[in-house]
Amino acid sequence: MYNIKTIITIIFIFVTSLVFAQHHHGKGMMYHMYDSKTEVTIAGTVEDIITEKHPCCGSNMDHFYIKVKTGNDTVKVFLGPTDYVNKQITLKKGDPVTVFGSKTTMAGQTVIIAKTIKTKDKDVTFRNNDGTPKWAGQMMK
Repeated sequence: MYNIKTIITIIFIFVTSLVFAQHHHGKGMMYHMYDSKTEVTIAGTVEDIITEKHPCCGSNMDHFYIKVKTGNDTVKVFLGPTDYVNKQITLKKGDPVTVFGSKTTMAGQTVIIAKTIKTKDKDVTFRNNDGTPKWAGQMMK
């Protein structure tokens, strides 16, 4: 049989793992990929608007991306969950934008995880200074 020390250790490990899981719930995979050391600014025009399903935080939510044409290059930019982004800003093809965010690679493709986006009419901040999404904890259903 188990002695009291073993039982207490097992309970401690279980409770600690629950607390850790609660702390990170709602931040999603993009939170962990945002790196302030790779921040860049790009300016260009919206070439395409994309929503993609990604498993995140136990659900399969839509994520909002734009493709930004900058000179000869086109860069894919992640803004956030589609429902959240649509409440913050309306974008359409041809809109001039300036994006500030963290440049990373996802599935072999260069992507910028947007911290802010500026259009001629609006400035929107999607992430806090530490990379935490503004929607963290709000998207749970």
